[in-house]
Amino acid sequence: MEKVKKLMRTTPNALLCVLGAIVFLFVFYSLAYRTPLWDVWLAPNMDNDEVIYNRQIVSVITHGGPQGYFGYDETHAAIGRYGGWGPILIWAYALPGFLFGSSINTVFWCNILFGILGLAIFARAARLNVWQQLVCAATLVCLWIPLTLIFCGSSESLHNALVLITVGASAALSRRYSHGWFVLAAFACGFLTISRPYALLFWLFPLVALWNDGVRRRVVCGVTAAVSFVVALFNMTMLTAPYFSGSGLDFTALEMLKQGDAAGAVAYQMEHISIQLRTIWAEVLPTLRGNTTQTGAGCLVFLAILLVTVACLVYDWRGKRPVRFKIGALICSVAIAVVLVVLYNVMARHLMLPCMLLLAALVIEDARPALVYVPVLAILLLPMNAQRSSLSTSFPEMADQITAVEAALTERVEARNSDDPWDNTLAYAYDDDVFHGYLYAVPAGMGIEFDWNTYLADSSKTIYSRYAMVNHGTAAEARLLADGWQEVISTNDLVVYERQGE
Repeated sequence: MEKVKKLMRTTPNALLCVLGAIVFLFVFYSLAYRTPLWDVWLAPNMDNDEVIYNRQIVSVITHGGPQGYFGYDETHAAIGRYGGWGPILIWAYALPGFLFGSSINTVFWCNILFGILGLAIFARAARLNVWQQLVCAATLVCLWIPLTLIFCGSSESLHNALVLITVGASAALSRRYSHGWFVLAAFACGFLTISRPYALLFWLFPLVALWNDGVRRRVVCGVTAAVSFVVALFNMTMLTAPYFSGSGLDFTALEMLKQGDAAGAVAYQMEHISIQLRTIWAEVLPTLRGNTTQTGAGCLVFLAILLVTVACLVYDWRGKRPVRFKIGALICSVAIAVVLVVLYNVMARHLMLPCMLLLAALVIEDARPALVYVPVLAILLLPMNAQRSSLSTSFPEMADQITAVEAALTERVEARNSDDPWDNTLAYAYDDDVFHGYLYAVPAGMGIEFDWNTYLADSSKTIYSRYAMVNHGTAAEARLLADGWQEVISTNDLVVYERQGE
């Protein structure tokens, strides 16, 4: 028994932390998915954002950057050719992407790498003993969704890993100042801020950790935070293609307020919040009744870990144990939830970032209540979340069409040999019933304009892209034919046209 206690108090070294993270994720994947890891082929079930991530990352790996424009409704960034996230996030994936090569699964393998690094660095930086690591692993399994986001093509795995690194490095700084841990905390927190400006709140953790280390270090931390936020604004306004009209953050109430319509601004905002809350309830109610929805499960997972954190905060406060990380995590998490409801929309993946923040704070400051809250979370959440599923694999009906379209487009682009970005861009008819997974057929380096099919069908709208992907017999196709576009290739599920002339 004494040896077991000693083991629980021992902090594993860096190599053991990495090996532990690999084993943990491999075991979870084996339990959660039936599909062999090497057979995964994400094209059939990728989200449209994930496809655009992939094509931009592949363009960096193969050409050093996009040769055409990435944007929406024939728009593009004021500077550069990157899409809705700017170049910084894309390069963060492209750098490790060189290890895995340019393929449909490049982001998938990068996400697994980020997941391993996030867990390992967090454990090492926070000096988690074996017991705390077991608590962290068990709680993650109960939450479930953050782990599934590692095995997909979105960017949540990177962001969740950076949250763990931010809190872990801050814990290291709270023990003793180190230039290395400060640089790591600043990098992780700064990157999060650039990617998601509301993550400016996360600078609270390194600031709290450095609070007793003198004014100069706090000033350096504050200045670094301000610089990262300025870079975030520059990235959003200059390096990022504007989203569709009406998408993204909703600042309508603020615009009304600027125009002097205070009553209208309040009414609009209240209506927006009411719609958001009704939408959330419409997802949560069937989930409570056993018909699980993704958003409903995400909301319940967030609520569960939030309540656990509050309970542990009260418990530790009364016992005069450390609570500042839990307080910081609660402040940031509630603020993010408010931002999502007031200015954006609530989705399961959006809520996992604050969930990881709360989990990190719980594990670092006090793991003893886990004897109570882990079983409770398991009883409440695992029946809803723990369902063994399959990831998509390749099948000829789709793979053959992707191969054929890629070959046809490559031939046309190479024959034209133009330096004009628009000659290296394809317009995709969104909502035209062409599955966005077929955008993997766009050759590496080529840009994609994610256009509404109604935009492409409107003869008053200018189509700058040289190529267009539409469905058979649609209004968008009729417009292209009326304008004299030439067919490049036709398959069962789509048609690609080329604009004629200069």
